[in-house]
Amino acid sequence: MKVRDRLYAVALERDLRKSTVIEYKRCLTRVGVLDREVGDVDLEVVTEALWNINNPNTRRCTAIALRAVLGLPIRIPKAIPRTYNLPDEDTLRLALMTSPHEVRGLLMMYGGLRLGEACAITRADVSGDRLSVDKQVQALRETGKPTVIHVTRVKTNEASIVIPRWLAERLVHITETAKPDGVRESLRRAGNRVGISLNPHQLRHWYATTALERGVPMMVVSKQLRHSDIATTLRTYTQHNTEAHIHSAFD
Repeated sequence: MKVRDRLYAVALERDLRKSTVIEYKRCLTRVGVLDREVGDVDLEVVTEALWNINNPNTRRCTAIALRAVLGLPIRIPKAIPRTYNLPDEDTLRLALMTSPHEVRGLLMMYGGLRLGEACAITRADVSGDRLSVDKQVQALRETGKPTVIHVTRVKTNEASIVIPRWLAERLVHITETAKPDGVRESLRRAGNRVGISLNPHQLRHWYATTALERGVPMMVVSKQLRHSDIATTLRTYTQHNTEAHIHSAFD
């Protein structure tokens, strides 16, 4: 059996998302094993290929794919959290005001939604100050094939989260889903207009960091972000200005 066929078998067995299958294919191609026979995959050669991948998070994803598909005893390295330059609230709001996808950006900024989740939201998902987050819009890309846009279940836990009442009122006018690439590019241009770098995940980081700084309990923030493990919230989605905190406490 070829590794490619083994991948499809694992996908059916574990009910993997199509996006996960595509990502695994990229990873297995990256280390040159996708079209090899399963029995011909050499652990030493694969391990060496892994360490030739410079980006640590790409290396981690590839190691996960090798373990998941081939069962190779490869240690999964820790993910390296990305650190963002978090602009102040007024600057972010000003940037979003220049975007036709302002409300989607506000959902990421004040609801902690991921890009695909924000793109899937319509007025049918809101009730009072509660927002149902149970689906996402994905853009599936495979080499040599046209990009496919589809709506699927969320990446992590489905949940009903609380959003500001003023934001819930603005969702009344959202009747259709949006394409992630269009929203991402719109936010990038909006950031450029006010002189900042702006991307969707940066807004999710801003939400988590700002909520904690303003006294929202860690458990509540973790629940809002829909993390199954509060350690993920603490490790990945919170940033602190060490100098400001120390000087505020002791100066």
